[in-house]
Amino acid sequence: MNKYLSKPYIPYIVALLGTYGLEGVSALSVSENIRFSNSIFSFFVFILSAGLLKKIWKEFVDGSLGRKIWAGIFAFLISVALHFGSRLEVVENVRPANMEMWIRIIFLAFFVCPVVTVLWNRADRLDFFVLRDGQTGSTESKRINGLQIWAMIFLMWIPVFLALYPGAFVYDAQEEYIEVISRAFTTHHPLLHVLALGGLVHGAEYIGKHPNAGIALYVIIQMIIMSGILAYSIKKLESFGLKKAYLIFVMAFYGLFPVFPMYAVCTAKDGLFTSFLFLCITELAVYVLDVEQFDPVIFTIGSVLMMLMRNNGIYAYVAAMVVIAVFELIRCRTKNKATKDDGCTDADNNGANTPPIKMTHTRKGRVCKLIMLAILSIVLYIGSNAVLKIATHATADEHQEILTVPIQQLARTYTYSADVFSEDDIETLHKFIPEESLITYRFRISDVLKSGFNNPAYDRDPASFWSLWRKIGIRKPMIYLNAWFGTSYGYWYPDALNNVYAGNQMYTFQYTDSSYFGFETEPPGVRDSKFPLLERFYENLSLKQFQQRIPVVSQLFSPGFMWWLCAFVICYLLSRGNKSVRNLIPLLPAVCVWLTVLLGPTTLVRYVLILWFTVPLYMALIVKKDEAV
Repeated sequence: MNKYLSKPYIPYIVALLGTYGLEGVSALSVSENIRFSNSIFSFFVFILSAGLLKKIWKEFVDGSLGRKIWAGIFAFLISVALHFGSRLEVVENVRPANMEMWIRIIFLAFFVCPVVTVLWNRADRLDFFVLRDGQTGSTESKRINGLQIWAMIFLMWIPVFLALYPGAFVYDAQEEYIEVISRAFTTHHPLLHVLALGGLVHGAEYIGKHPNAGIALYVIIQMIIMSGILAYSIKKLESFGLKKAYLIFVMAFYGLFPVFPMYAVCTAKDGLFTSFLFLCITELAVYVLDVEQFDPVIFTIGSVLMMLMRNNGIYAYVAAMVVIAVFELIRCRTKNKATKDDGCTDADNNGANTPPIKMTHTRKGRVCKLIMLAILSIVLYIGSNAVLKIATHATADEHQEILTVPIQQLARTYTYSADVFSEDDIETLHKFIPEESLITYRFRISDVLKSGFNNPAYDRDPASFWSLWRKIGIRKPMIYLNAWFGTSYGYWYPDALNNVYAGNQMYTFQYTDSSYFGFETEPPGVRDSKFPLLERFYENLSLKQFQQRIPVVSQLFSPGFMWWLCAFVICYLLSRGNKSVRNLIPLLPAVCVWLTVLLGPTTLVRYVLILWFTVPLYMALIVKKDEAV
């Protein structure tokens, strides 16, 4: 195979195919009337692509087959995402039977594969961020001060807090506040967050203060917790052997990149949820990289509070920990068998006359400890949540959140192909989703639609709902597929414009160009900015197509791009073979959270903040090449 790939003209052919494959990716369209493939821009893309491939082609050809396979898988998947996403962004529909689209997908993958392979080869030598032997950073003068890092991040967020003072009281905040003042609690929102946020705001009112005081106090407490967790993670990065210059860069990233202060001063539960999830992930990195003592208390606290802060946290956590447990137990069994088959003892390695499987017993003990901690965390979550339900008399009679995708699928089919419904089908449909709700169907968001779902009817007869859903899905599977894509494609298409709330009227503005961030302070709070100029900057980030229209910069704010960056690291670690597969463990909770939001009501940055939080951790997982004990 390499004999044919080594031909001097092959890079030029691949560059031409890749240029053809780029046509149809909407971000590269020159205008509405001139397609990419028919413009002079395509000629320059071909020249640049051919020059790049010519330079790296030999390295690609000489690379290992395993790496090429994983690079090919990654290239194909991102090519699918780009082509599917561009169609969904423009015409809100994908036709999988379109063979021309699949040809372009394959051609684009041909171009991406060698580029990814060579990037991974460069990553193998990415050691300039790592301390060399003898420079462990163990002397106190060289070690960073965790409290100083904590204070620096917190202080870097203060200007944003003052600009948006008393904070961005948005999304579900008003509903949570009303639950507290009305004493009518539901499990729709996490009860711990409802009591914390609503309690502080109402508490300020109770003692005669303006609600702004309660909002500001909540935001400050949240900023302290979030900045503390980020400082803790930076200290762990230091223990992983990363240089001080890298750690300072990470501190600046957490303190200044707008996504972090934006959600640090936002009262939505996502900031705390993501922070506690990241605390859990950081401890998993300690467990895997094995450079210092794994802290069971920190891990358990992060796990329990993460689950208490978002209802989908329990699903993501259980899925991730089951996969981790199975992988680790299989690994222990395999290591044990290999040790026995080889007849190895610790004396072979360390000069000590110890039993051959002592090291495996130690490893198995650590795995069992992690599993028991995960079980304990789940039990504590269930118990805590039960206590909160009893204490607040919260009702749990809503189903629409977990039925978002089926509701959206039925509504889309009713909107575009009502003829597939018989009279009995329509009667059944209206029993669960009234006509006045069905006509509110929107491609990218199901919030209004699902709010009209008839929960009592579902309680009485869930079988009829699922029978109708299956029947209609068999008749119109592509409509179902596109309905699901509509609320999820922004999580995997890098060039998606985040404007799911377009047209929605809020208290102080109407969403028009962008709905990247909620921005405003809803009643009972009142915006009282101390830095109007900085407030205007964040308003542009939130409500204008500001950063989303700047090449390269837009990708740093894109949930889709951040996902593919994570996937890039995952596939890279897989391409390195067995000794790096275990490094994927810390990323599994983040991946599982991402998977759960694919079944959610819409695409919002706040649901996948973890993809930004974990970016600095990638370096530690990449540079660690030796398998931990």
